[in-house]
Amino acid sequence: MNVTRRSFLKVSGKVGGGLVLSLAFPSYGKINAFNLEQKEIEFNNFISIDTNGEITIMLTKHEMGQGTGTSIPTIIADELEADWAKVKIQQVDYSPKYTWQEMGTTGGSGSISRTWDSIRMAGATTKELLKQAAAKKWGVDPLVLEVKNSFITNLVTDETIEFGELAEIASQLPIPTEILLKKPEEYRYIGKPMKNRITKNVISGKAKYGIDMDIPGMVYASIEKCPIYKGKLKNYDDTEAKKIEGVLDIFPIVLSEQIKGILNPVLGYVNEGIVVVAISTWIAFKARKLLKVEWDGGENESRSVASLNNNMQAVKDTPSQMTMDLGNVEESFTKSENKILEMEYDNPYQAHALMEPLNATADFRNDICEIWVGTQDAEQTISEVAKVLEIPSEKVVIHVLNSGGSFGRRYHADTSIEAAFISRKIKKPVKITWTREDEIRNDHFQPYLKNYLKAAITPKKSVEALENRGICTVDYVTWSEKWEHYYAFPNIRCYRTMVPTLLHEGAWRSVGEHSAALSKECFVDELAHELQKDPLEYRIELLSHEVDWGDPKTMSDWAIKHMLPKKKLLRQRQLDILSYIKKSDLWSKETIKGKGKGFAIANFGNTVCAEIAEVTMHEEFGFIVDKVTAIVHCGMVINPHFGKGQIEGSIIWALSAVKYGGVEVENGIVQRNNFHNNKVLRMDELPEIEVVFIKSDERPSGLGEPGTPPLAPAVLNAIFSASGKRIRKIPVTKYDLYEAKN
Repeated sequence: MNVTRRSFLKVSGKVGGGLVLSLAFPSYGKINAFNLEQKEIEFNNFISIDTNGEITIMLTKHEMGQGTGTSIPTIIADELEADWAKVKIQQVDYSPKYTWQEMGTTGGSGSISRTWDSIRMAGATTKELLKQAAAKKWGVDPLVLEVKNSFITNLVTDETIEFGELAEIASQLPIPTEILLKKPEEYRYIGKPMKNRITKNVISGKAKYGIDMDIPGMVYASIEKCPIYKGKLKNYDDTEAKKIEGVLDIFPIVLSEQIKGILNPVLGYVNEGIVVVAISTWIAFKARKLLKVEWDGGENESRSVASLNNNMQAVKDTPSQMTMDLGNVEESFTKSENKILEMEYDNPYQAHALMEPLNATADFRNDICEIWVGTQDAEQTISEVAKVLEIPSEKVVIHVLNSGGSFGRRYHADTSIEAAFISRKIKKPVKITWTREDEIRNDHFQPYLKNYLKAAITPKKSVEALENRGICTVDYVTWSEKWEHYYAFPNIRCYRTMVPTLLHEGAWRSVGEHSAALSKECFVDELAHELQKDPLEYRIELLSHEVDWGDPKTMSDWAIKHMLPKKKLLRQRQLDILSYIKKSDLWSKETIKGKGKGFAIANFGNTVCAEIAEVTMHEEFGFIVDKVTAIVHCGMVINPHFGKGQIEGSIIWALSAVKYGGVEVENGIVQRNNFHNNKVLRMDELPEIEVVFIKSDERPSGLGEPGTPPLAPAVLNAIFSASGKRIRKIPVTKYDLYEAKN
């Protein structure tokens, strides 16, 4: 592919000799000039090649185990035709010179999909610069030169020269105006199972995580937090805690109402609490246990999950926001000859339960605050910390470190705010570490969702109308529960009702798609059974019919340009996957008693994932998931090794929620507090997992989350296939199976 770009990059010399390529991305999809006169240029150096030929690629995304730290450099190295063994990867600090897509956030399965064009251009441009440098050195036409494995060869004379020998010359050349990008068949690294480049550093301890931070003069802090969402501190007695040797200070952390009013209510929320500062984390933990604290739990103090369920039931039939209205649903429901099928689905709060406990290190001095933290959203963290400290954002510096898992939790700025607040007060650098109990009880949970689905079925065994009522907890964030109508029904109506949450909420791996898929894919399965149709064939039938996408005249330009193409792409990818399954032997139904298969398909972003779950009913455990087969259409797979790992991880993540998920809340307090009562799947519980990628040369569309949404409905549908019992909730307990009717 030949691409013309005049000022998307700038080139300069490297101190000590060499080539430095600097990027400037003012907006997504737009490549503009970068001013080399600006002093901040060192923050934006993206690719550098020294005179020894070592290539350093700057990583602008947060590495949290997903493999981005290898995959992004892989793409650049491929277009650059670099020797992979000579590539070094360096994490860079946050800089406002980068946009939200390039650096500000890592999430939404978008690290590669959002930067695909720009990073390919960076690699290809560097290659072209080096090629022109060789042509200049030898006095030949660039057309007689070949670039491969960090060497440039003159095809006429067979002379070769290494990148490092050309770096100095290349740094003096202007940026090429036309860049030739590789065709998919020319890739050397893309599409290959490249090994993780950070593994050795992780094993040896060289890779730095937030919890590893240690800076001169640093002290340590732990906070006894109010266990009730939006609760307040009333009184505390620190007499006994202060007797512990090594305790340096104890004081409350309570933000003013004015500060709370300007913080982002989701990403900037901080529990009130009592800070214990000590000479070690363990001493801070020990002293904290001796605090005597009285809290005012407010309106949430009397609430529980049971009372929340009652609230949801109470508003089920009350007027709410209509999010979709196609055709005439009411007429279909009032026809006497139509059969009405109505079901309720329950998807509870979910905790993150990260492996690396939350932490942050801050050093506030001379009105500048430096923070070392593993964060998915450095840009937002800077904004929130600056508000609390009442200083300009430019005076907050974020050093982005690796993190031991995130799954959406590290979008939030609470730990950084706490560390910055404490450092300013005590005038020392401080590291704050949450306990496992803190992390689970004060998590930012996946929102609670109930769906009430209803269908009108004609005497001729067809679905004439469908209604979806989604009732969700909300706290400043609305989760759209529209029926994304890739399945064609003639009449569709959707409502959304919000009820006040009793826990703080946030993004959980796959966000709203996980919640929506459970009800949608289970209900479609129930419709197939009611119509006496095979679940796979019925989905193909629904996707084969024309869909009313609405009148383009009533749509915005953005919807016409972005949303309609996305919907059509997803529908086609769903059909491609279903056709693949139909042609294979993956969906041969089990006839053995007590065994069954279940199917579900969903999307996250532009990636579509179908999963087939195979279960065996078990007297002791209720059910066992024997195997999960995932069929994924994500466009081009950059690294099959990481891609497979992400889908496997998503399946295990979602299966943990199916078996052990949800949280119990009494008197406003989360009752779970560690892995003994907030269980995750253990090794001996893991099913066999097979991952199949649909071959495609389309641009990549992300793999971090798409494996999560279809898992729960696939398992619930498999349980029905094996036992004849419909379970419409997660987690699934032995009691649920006992109570379920055949």
